[in-house]
Amino acid sequence: MKKTYLTIDGSLNRQVKNSKTTAQTLQRVLMKVVGIAYAKFKDICCHSFEGFSSGSKCANRFRSVNLRYLRERAASLQNSGQSLSQFYQFMPLQSEKWSPFAIILSQGHLPVVSVGIDAEGGHKAYVNAPGRTYADFVRSWGLSRGDQVTLVTVQKREGTYEVNYARIVLNPRNEDGSGAPMTTEIVNSDGEFPCSNWKNQLNFSSFEFDTDRFSFVLGRGGIVVAAGIIVSRKDRSGEWFRSNCQLVLNEAGFGSDLCSLAMAMDRSYAAYDIDLESEYYLNNAGTGGTGSTGDVTPSGGGGGVEPTQPSYATTARINGVSQSIAGGSVNATAPVTSVAVSGSNLGDVVFTAKVDGTGEAISPTSHDADGASFTGLSVAAGHSLTVYRGGAVWFTVTAQTADNGDGME
Repeated sequence: MKKTYLTIDGSLNRQVKNSKTTAQTLQRVLMKVVGIAYAKFKDICCHSFEGFSSGSKCANRFRSVNLRYLRERAASLQNSGQSLSQFYQFMPLQSEKWSPFAIILSQGHLPVVSVGIDAEGGHKAYVNAPGRTYADFVRSWGLSRGDQVTLVTVQKREGTYEVNYARIVLNPRNEDGSGAPMTTEIVNSDGEFPCSNWKNQLNFSSFEFDTDRFSFVLGRGGIVVAAGIIVSRKDRSGEWFRSNCQLVLNEAGFGSDLCSLAMAMDRSYAAYDIDLESEYYLNNAGTGGTGSTGDVTPSGGGGGVEPTQPSYATTARINGVSQSIAGGSVNATAPVTSVAVSGSNLGDVVFTAKVDGTGEAISPTSHDADGASFTGLSVAAGHSLTVYRGGAVWFTVTAQTADNGDGME
């Protein structure tokens, strides 16, 4: 009996004779990495996708979106002629050693709280502080009293990687959001954590607050190599909502443990007899819906049961004007205030943007199956906005003064 294999583009190939091809080996490595990642984060990822019931549906959602993210990154590198040696945080199939990639931990419509990692100052995770008080954080992050803020880190300790969580419940008893300084609301002057009557699960080995950020390390300490924050909210009907969360990485923290995807593939050619028909991975994974639209698999021309692949328009609306992005770069008159992309079946695709390709990632102000929009921007002349899909560069918009020409159609 011939086995069924999943190629790099997601199509099924039932006639594979040489199971040592690059695409097949790549797929095995990616599937193993995603499977191990779910096992490591199962405590939260079995219920972290808004609109999907806990358990198997959330598990399949996790595997689906993360495998798609990894395939898109690998395909983007290959299509641009770049080496897969740029693809980090992977281990070969024979190895049981694990290290994280930029894992998508949750999806939902709640406000995103960005987290960073100080690659030099002790390798600690941090959140930029919008002010000095508890109320400042609630207001600036778009949160509500009673929301839960779950901090997630992966820390390197004595040569191994540990997943750690901490959860802070925004005190619902304070009608004004509490004007107490953040330090006293979270950590009192004795270094102890108050609010024991609430559902906090405080797991800090260090918590430091200064004028513009608070830094933290969880669990038993160590070097933070990956971090993220998930916001959760329960409405009056008892339904839970989540925020989007994708781990940020501190590559400096991995040290000599870094293993490129190319190296993982080279070491994995001998392990070609893995059964890819297992129901444990991506079979029956829902691929539709964004946020609270529910666990819906869109029709793909096969009786409404085949998952459809995303397709992307070759134009984008920049400052409200349609421009071609087929070449990967485009000019627009400064300031660039809005960028809208479109296509079909885009609910699963993670879109982000960065000014000049650096700094903190900007999340879309709106995103559904038909596209995503970035509004409220202010990209000045001489600067650019890079738009990413699935973590890979899609196109770049360069802001120019009007007399330089804006290239608009």
